[in-house]
Amino acid sequence: MSTLTLARIYEKQGHLADALQIYREHLRKNPEDRELRAAVLRLKHINTKALKYFMEMHSEAQFLKFEKWLAKSWN
Repeated sequence: MSTLTLARIYEKQGHLADALQIYREHLRKNPEDRELRAAVLRLKHINTKALKYFMEMHSEAQFLKFEKWLAKSWN
């Protein structure tokens, strides 16, 4: 079993899928935990938004905007 500390480290390092998996494991065991629920929702939102930006890129300017957004999201 992975710890919440590891999930937070993964999230800070940008390993969002790994962090999300750990948060979901813990949320299944503690469905009333608001902090876990918020973490899952936050990461799901980031992943959805990142995919949308990525799929809509058609120019270098859009790529740079996406790159800045990623850097901001992970810091």
